[in-house]
Amino acid sequence: MKQYINLLGVCLLLFSACSDFLEEKSQDLIIPKSVKDYQEFLFGEAYIRDETQIHTYLDIMTDDVKENISGSFLGSDARSSGYGYYTWQAEPEETVSGALNADQAWATYYHSILICNITLNNIGEMEGSNAEKEDLMAEAYALRAYCYFMLVNLYGQPYQAETAETDLGVPINNVVGMEDRKFTRESVATIYRQIDSDLEKAIAYFESSNLNKNYFRWNLPAVYLLASRVSLYKKDYDKTIEYASAVLKTHPQLYDLSTMNNNDYFLNEKNPEILFTYGYYLVTYYAWLAKCNFPISAELSALYGNNDWRLSHFFYKRGSVYTAQKSEISSTTGVYGYAFRTAEAYLNRAEAYAEKGDKENALQDLKTIRESRLKTYVAIEADSQEELVLRVREERRRELCFEFHRWFDLRRWDRPRLVHTFTPDIKQPAIVEKYVLEKDDLAYTLPLPRSVVEFDPTLPNNPRPTRIDQNAVEED
Repeated sequence: MKQYINLLGVCLLLFSACSDFLEEKSQDLIIPKSVKDYQEFLFGEAYIRDETQIHTYLDIMTDDVKENISGSFLGSDARSSGYGYYTWQAEPEETVSGALNADQAWATYYHSILICNITLNNIGEMEGSNAEKEDLMAEAYALRAYCYFMLVNLYGQPYQAETAETDLGVPINNVVGMEDRKFTRESVATIYRQIDSDLEKAIAYFESSNLNKNYFRWNLPAVYLLASRVSLYKKDYDKTIEYASAVLKTHPQLYDLSTMNNNDYFLNEKNPEILFTYGYYLVTYYAWLAKCNFPISAELSALYGNNDWRLSHFFYKRGSVYTAQKSEISSTTGVYGYAFRTAEAYLNRAEAYAEKGDKENALQDLKTIRESRLKTYVAIEADSQEELVLRVREERRRELCFEFHRWFDLRRWDRPRLVHTFTPDIKQPAIVEKYVLEKDDLAYTLPLPRSVVEFDPTLPNNPRPTRIDQNAVEED
């Protein structure tokens, strides 16, 4: 079986202006020439792969988890590696012992952006039909938009229209070859303009190519869903409704949880609401071999109640504790681990309707979701717009928990005060530390990974306050 040259340095040489000097030298290595070759190259190098586990810390920074030290730890105490993120430390990559739990998100997403750039730069030289080229360009633009969206929400300031032109975002990388240059952090507004541009091109090319796609590759409904999410973050509610409606026009289906087998993962091949799926969801923080270091919080659990199928179908229960994924060994869901799905389109649209004061349509979208989630349907009531927005946010929290939404939602809403407790030594359970993320805390934005700062100390970092045990402060 032939393998594509995939080392980063070789890629940079291979697709630079000097690429002609490289020729095929082995039966096991080939240089991409056709659209099909580049499709495999893009999928193999730019898509998030099964073995790539990045920003698994996102959910343990939220109010959806608590720590758990009950029982003996058969595996390692994953609380230690997650300590810096769970307690919102100034240097979150540091574990309890001071060792480094390196943040790989920056490198992973910028590598994907590079591969997208290379693919788009070489589209004119590829062998293939116009429709095939358009489809490939659509995939590359969609994936690049998603990478920038994740980067700016991890390391940039939350989008606020009033300050977006000056708030620090992340660098734009338009490199397609070997270049020795430093990058600068663009504004949040600049990054969102880049995302919008890429999404518009992806939509146009997917519509023009009109090729059949499976949900393992970027496709038109998934791009519409991402566009609705981006618009929602920007508070462009009319666009949110437009894009979400485009998704639901062709893919209105939801998974009726009353028909779900108790032995199935929620995200599986039977789930009709999956639009795009990739990679394993493997998060050791929730693994039962480690006795579920960070199970769901009492606050999140209380949002469901016994009438909600999601409590039993979204989580695994042992005793009175629920963990984020239903797996006896670890939180892994196979190839359906990460998914774009139609439920988010309903929720994005419901939030936009609620923010516009359209109570009837907002409640209708919530009704559609809840009819497939509750054992006995119970309508949501709201006496004011403020209450309506709150009810939509609660439903979003129930539905999209542990899918990397909650942290970003907290950032873009009101950045509330959060409290986490941490037990430094499970052999001394009476000693408990308390950490507080204050309202509008600077730590709602991650620092740049240490490896990035060490490589380029001139790149401005995000300031974060030193976090200390509040119990010790209160005792003093």
